[in-house]
Amino acid sequence: MTLKHKVAHGLKWQAIQLVGRQLLSLVVFTLLARLLDPSAFGLIGLVTVYLALVTMFVDQGISAALIQRQDLQPEHLDTAFWFNMGCAVILCLATQVLAKPISAFLGNPDLAPLLRVASLGMIIGATGIIHSTLFVKSMDFRRPTLRALIANATGGAVGIGMALAGYGVWSLVGQQLAVLITGASFLWIVSSYRPSLRFSPVHLRELFGVSSSVFATSFLWFLSSRLDQLVIGRFAGASALGQYVVAGKIPELAKLATHQPLAEVSLPALSRLQHDHKKLCQTIYQGMELNALLSFAVFVGLAAVSSDLVPFLFGSQWTPAAGMCALLSLYALVNVLQVFFHPTLLASGGIGKYVLLNVCHALGVFVACIVGVQFGTPWLVFGLILNGLVMVIPGLIFLQRRIGLSPLLYCKPCFIPALASLSMVIMIWISSVLLPMDSMLAIRLAFKVGIGVIAYLGIILFFSPSVLKKLAATISDAVNRSSTSPETITIPKAE
Repeated sequence: MTLKHKVAHGLKWQAIQLVGRQLLSLVVFTLLARLLDPSAFGLIGLVTVYLALVTMFVDQGISAALIQRQDLQPEHLDTAFWFNMGCAVILCLATQVLAKPISAFLGNPDLAPLLRVASLGMIIGATGIIHSTLFVKSMDFRRPTLRALIANATGGAVGIGMALAGYGVWSLVGQQLAVLITGASFLWIVSSYRPSLRFSPVHLRELFGVSSSVFATSFLWFLSSRLDQLVIGRFAGASALGQYVVAGKIPELAKLATHQPLAEVSLPALSRLQHDHKKLCQTIYQGMELNALLSFAVFVGLAAVSSDLVPFLFGSQWTPAAGMCALLSLYALVNVLQVFFHPTLLASGGIGKYVLLNVCHALGVFVACIVGVQFGTPWLVFGLILNGLVMVIPGLIFLQRRIGLSPLLYCKPCFIPALASLSMVIMIWISSVLLPMDSMLAIRLAFKVGIGVIAYLGIILFFSPSVLKKLAATISDAVNRSSTSPETITIPKAE
């Protein structure tokens, strides 16, 4: 199977996972939003930020190093497994002991019991990291897709059941643990990998050669993407954070649906071209055509219809979150257009000095959050958007020096979709003026979406019909019967 077909096949299963998973997640989140109050989402938002930060120290980029490495040995896998498990146990125990001080730092003493229970998920999740990594390395996304769908369905059922039973915020904790338990169990059932009792410091050092720079970049990116929630929860309170979390749920799901398939497939695919920079760049340019086509339509469209979409999904009590949803949609657009930055750098041999740019980006986010929250949450998001746009420039320059990537050719696919999205916004605004204010919310939303789709596709068809043909060709490659058998990776055996 050619690399093109492997990428298309991987994108197909990633799309299946994300469409199914995000639709399921949206249904579950919508029901929970109607059953729980903003403070519950604010509390779990702070817990999630803490756990997301700490969980980064479980893997520390080891899984990415396994994907990037060409000559895997059994010792690499077993060492990585026990390293992850050891880190997870230590961090979980530390959370049990320090739960109260952590809660005080986050500004809410009610977090301590939630942190203690939710931190058990670190150990559960660590048991399946290597199994999942092996599937990604072989570009076999079918079984991880099934894992995600089954785990999220189980977690959703548990969360909704607990919410109906009156468990409040604990229903969200139960949902998270149920997802992790189901997902880890599935991976152990479908994977042939079984760790043996051996640990090699030599092989760990070999993995750290790549993982250390990956971890540093991921840590900085985490601060850039989660610091806003931490600042809002700490200084504005749990209820304000709850509104912010709900407002960001729709663009978050959309970001996963448009960004995650490319992000997951890009690293193993681009790693195969790491010694051919010309082909590497050409693959990125082609990927950006599809990325820009979908991203502008989705995120600008969400911003344009958020005033109707948020109350339609979550109820009228969440109407104040609509404006924030629009801003966060635009912020998500800035991020997804940089989808190839990180996997390209890693595939071409490591992050290198790009860490310095991530430091600058993280500092910009810190300033935007600390200064913006003083004037209100909208100003905080405006600062995040501005910082994201500014940091695109040095990022492209770095890639140009690293692999010869042309900044103009990278950005060129964005021009027509940006024009089409502007046309879409104008038509949606006109339709909102013409529609009667007392019309049903569902009718208003459906009419706006229909007008927006027609306006967007009209501009694309007029100026760049070839992009739609390429999208159709990619879909065709994904569903082609000859592409249904992904390359498998043989787990190295000890001699």
